[in-house]
Amino acid sequence: MTTCTTANGLTLTLTTLAPDEPHTIGADPGREHALVLLAGTLTSTTGKTIDRESPFNGPASGWYLPAGTTTAFTAGETGARIAYVSSPLPPGTPPTGSAPVLLGGPGAVVEVRGQGSWEREVTTLITPPLSVRLQLGETLARDGRWSTYPPHRHDTSNPPHETAVQEAFAFHLNPPTGFAVLLAYDDDHQVADATATVITDRALAAVDHGHHTLVGAGGHDLHYLWAATGEDPQLITRTDPAHAWIETTTPKGPSA
Repeated sequence: MTTCTTANGLTLTLTTLAPDEPHTIGADPGREHALVLLAGTLTSTTGKTIDRESPFNGPASGWYLPAGTTTAFTAGETGARIAYVSSPLPPGTPPTGSAPVLLGGPGAVVEVRGQGSWEREVTTLITPPLSVRLQLGETLARDGRWSTYPPHRHDTSNPPHETAVQEAFAFHLNPPTGFAVLLAYDDDHQVADATATVITDRALAAVDHGHHTLVGAGGHDLHYLWAATGEDPQLITRTDPAHAWIETTTPKGPSA
C-alpha cells in the first residue's frame, strides 16, 4: 500500500487486495471518500459487481461515499487493485447522503480534450454537487502525448478566474517499464527552472501549488487517476500566459 497526501489533507492510496479478500471503507463523519477499481473484480455487500482488466482497458467505476457512510466489498478470485481517496470537509458540514453512490461503469462519459500531441481522454467521476468538495476522475494520454496541458495552476481563490484546489495523482504506464515526467513551476520562474519529477508505473504525486503539466515517454500510454479538493468547490484553472495561445487551437480547456 502506498499513500500521498496534499497540504490541505487530501489523501490518495493505492492498495492491492488478495483473491476473496474483504475490505471496508468510509465511516468518518468529517471526510468524504471514494474508491476506484483499477484492475480485477470487486463485489459490494449490496451484490453489485464491477470488474476491469486494467487502467487501460475497461470503463472507470467505483463508489463515492458521503461523510459518515461505509461500504464493504470483497475482491474476486483474481484479487483487485484499487485507489482509495479521502477528502476533509469544512467543520459543521451537514450530511449530504446516507448511502454509497455507484460511479462510472459502461455508461461513463469519456471526453476527448486537446488535439494532436496533447490529445487525451478524460473521464470525470465526481464533482459537486454529488460531493461537497471532492473531485475525481481519470485521464489517459496515449503514445507519449502531453496532458494537463498547456501548463496551468489552481492555487489562488479568485473565481471566476481561478480557484484554490490541490491535487493528488496515481500513475500507470503501459508498458509498465516506461516513464513519464511531471513539470511544476511558479509564476516567478520560467519553464526552464521547473522541477522535473520522473514518474514510474504506480507512482503517486501531489501538486499543492504552481503551474504543472505532464508528458509520457514515446511509445507509452500514460494513465492517471486525479483527485482534487480545496476551499473552492469548483476547479477553475489559470493557464500560464506564455502558453495560452495553444488553447485557441482546441475547444477544450487545459484541465486534466
